[in-house]
Amino acid sequence: MTRIEYVMTRISDFLYAKHSCYEAMQRLSGFEAEGWPVLAENGKLLGLVTRKSLMDKVILRGCAPDSTSCCEALVIDPLVLPASLELEEAWARPFELAAVRGEDGEIAGVLSRANLAVSLYQQAEFQLKELESVLNSAHNGIVVINSEGIITSFNAAAERFTRVHRDTAMGRHVLDVLVPIGMMEVLQSGKSEYSQKFRVGRRTYIMNRDPVIQDGKITGAVGVFQDISEIEAISQELASVRELNQELNSIIQSSADGFIITDAEGTILRVNQAFEKMSQSITQELMGRKMEQFVEQGVYAPHLVELVLQRRTPVTVMENKQDHSLLITGSPVFDEDGETVRVVINLRDMTRLNQLRQELLESKRLSEQYHLELSELRSRSSGGIVASSPEMERVVELILRVAKVDSTVLLRGESGVGKEGMAKLLHTQSPRSSGPFIKVNCGAIPEQLLESELFGYEPGAFTGARREGKMGMFELAHNGTLFLDEIGDLPVSLQSKLLRVLQEREFVPVGGTQPRRVNVRILAATHKDLESMVRTGEFREDLFFRLNVVPISIPPLRERRSDIIPLLYHFREKFSKKYGIQREFAPDVVEAFLGFDWPGNVRELENMVERLMVVSPGEQILLSQVPQVLQRGGDRDRGVSVHSLMRLKDAVEEVERQLISQAMEKYGSTYKAAAALGVNQSTVVRRMARFSRSGAEKVPEQ
Repeated sequence: MTRIEYVMTRISDFLYAKHSCYEAMQRLSGFEAEGWPVLAENGKLLGLVTRKSLMDKVILRGCAPDSTSCCEALVIDPLVLPASLELEEAWARPFELAAVRGEDGEIAGVLSRANLAVSLYQQAEFQLKELESVLNSAHNGIVVINSEGIITSFNAAAERFTRVHRDTAMGRHVLDVLVPIGMMEVLQSGKSEYSQKFRVGRRTYIMNRDPVIQDGKITGAVGVFQDISEIEAISQELASVRELNQELNSIIQSSADGFIITDAEGTILRVNQAFEKMSQSITQELMGRKMEQFVEQGVYAPHLVELVLQRRTPVTVMENKQDHSLLITGSPVFDEDGETVRVVINLRDMTRLNQLRQELLESKRLSEQYHLELSELRSRSSGGIVASSPEMERVVELILRVAKVDSTVLLRGESGVGKEGMAKLLHTQSPRSSGPFIKVNCGAIPEQLLESELFGYEPGAFTGARREGKMGMFELAHNGTLFLDEIGDLPVSLQSKLLRVLQEREFVPVGGTQPRRVNVRILAATHKDLESMVRTGEFREDLFFRLNVVPISIPPLRERRSDIIPLLYHFREKFSKKYGIQREFAPDVVEAFLGFDWPGNVRELENMVERLMVVSPGEQILLSQVPQVLQRGGDRDRGVSVHSLMRLKDAVEEVERQLISQAMEKYGSTYKAAAALGVNQSTVVRRMARFSRSGAEKVPEQ
């Protein structure tokens, strides 16, 4: 944008009262100016003399120009504009001639409306040329029409797309030049339309249409379009290829049979998940390797690829591996010239059907037994809390007694044991059950926001606060229960204020002066050792005593294993209703759940049940679908051990098996496991294959 300081007539030599009208006329003629400022001796602006005022004084009134002061022809109180004012703003001011004041506050020049009009015209002409250059450089076709539908702009890209010359299009009605492209409809509706497709002959275009609105009236419309014929054709072809590839991959991966695809040289190109489980390997270790390497390890039938390449027909063999009967079929894939380019190998475990039948019968028997046990346990649960162990029954009994009074309760226990559920049980069984139950996680809210969240704030208490203020959690929990989770994370700066609420049952909001009373029962929970925090000064001793009126410790799941099976089936029913799926747990899966220590307690158990319910492909959840750490009963943090007396050779082999198993579980790669154990990668692979053949232990799935 241009400022008036660039177009004004600059003044350095001013007129004063001592100057005559004749001298003023000479000054105007010499600078071709429409007027000139006249200053007092103290530098104050007296007014302007203009050509018109001088002519009126000298000619019309017959004054002598040499002897008449220029002040006699003075225009008093002229408009004074700042030099930084933009031209468009200056044009909006009513004046014919104005004085211009510089940044220093002194008169710097004069500006006539005629000069202003010339400058605005030049600026508009430049912007018009600039706009035309921009439009012509655009890759998209651009057409602009006025309110009558007459084309007012037609860029070079529009010429190229429509094969209509600009000179032919300009000034004509859009419907006389182009096929209907919806621009007239935009004039009528005044609504923008985006990504509108239309076809002209064999070409496909996409167009955006917008109305031009000035002073609330539709004065025209703009259409921007692009030829997307090639893009659309490529997109359709790419989508078809992608869809076919996804279908092929889904078919291969969803098969219960193992699939492995190689090229004509026997290099592995693709495997499915079923083959990974059979070979106890991961895809990254298989891809790009030769089939001979797996033949040497005795993974499956030897030299099957060579037989398929020689015979150029499907080859099927039967093979027994570790009490498993495998049906292995290799099939060739030919190109257009009849050359073998791929070999598809299919592995089917024929013993699996019999195993599944036996497991299904056993599962049905156990399921009926567990359903009976579950029905009995449900009748003993309270308030949605599943508790069948003596430890948890004592906790629930204590909670039900304490719920009848308003004493402050401190729930203690490891993360995930169900402290929040116990707090809700306390609330629902209390006389305050009809009131609100508000939970605040003291460790999840930043320290600088926690005070305002707990106690609220007054209007304008701090920058960014709501004008109407905000209620805190204590006010929201009035006549109800406030549950302060992770109380051990409460900043020391807020502990004294919380202590006041516990003692006086009143608080002062942030930015407030008057205390507010509340009727709230306080429940707190933590997994931290508050006594140690009191000794180190991290937690106020008086606050600890106020919170620790009725301490309730919730034992971890490993100390109440009789709750595991009821919880297991409780969560199974929960997620069956939530997701509309039905799953049964195999007996060995239930045993694995019982043998695990569950460091994450009930929360970890719930997450594991949800995971298995969602990802298991069949109606029965098998042990092979359970994570390795769960299968081994939580030995992941224990050292290498031998549990019975055996020959030294067998003990050494057992130690090797445990070390390799732990390294593979931790690092997930034979290369990284070998580096951690200080041996070659080939040594790890050979040991794993030997353990697999001996049946000592399956190699962990990756």
